[in-house]
Amino acid sequence: MRRATLLAVVVIVACSTTDAPPPTSLPTSQLHFVAQDSAYHLLADSASFYARVGVDRSVELFYRSYSGDTGEAFLELHVGANSLLKHPDGTPFQPGDSILITVAVPDTTRFDFVFSPAGLQFDPNNPAHLHVEYNYANHDYNGDGRHDSEDDHAQTLLSVWRREPPDTIWTNEGAANSEEFEELETKILSFSHYAVAW
Repeated sequence: MRRATLLAVVVIVACSTTDAPPPTSLPTSQLHFVAQDSAYHLLADSASFYARVGVDRSVELFYRSYSGDTGEAFLELHVGANSLLKHPDGTPFQPGDSILITVAVPDTTRFDFVFSPAGLQFDPNNPAHLHVEYNYANHDYNGDGRHDSEDDHAQTLLSVWRREPPDTIWTNEGAANSEEFEELETKILSFSHYAVAW
């Protein structure tokens, strides 16, 4: 009887370990960052725009086309009319206020981006929205030199992760992953360092 009970406990523990939810935070050393396909390059590694209270605004980054012009989209950051909540110094935004926002890609070999000014806060009820297209990613997600079922599984785990430099702990922002269209969507509540990873 004791042996049967012990076996049942072992089975339950094994099942719960296998079906455990993915981690919500990881150090840099344990995160798998998605690399860009080396055949594609960004048209520019940064872009800026003024977000203004009461006005919908967006900024986009693009890949370079074969002719050197604007190609396919890489990312879009949308700030709604009611999204701006607090300046980086903590003071609330007032009607008509505006702020210069910059999106930069510090490492153009991977899906890695920094939004500034750091500390800018958005209304949780009207957050900013980030849209990332990863169809030009290196689809060998695990870096073993081939694309196979393990990479297909890794694609299901892709999300947008966030950290506060110089901290090395990343937090999963819980992005919606459209595997068919190879797109990620997530809400942005404050500015910091973001990356696509699993």
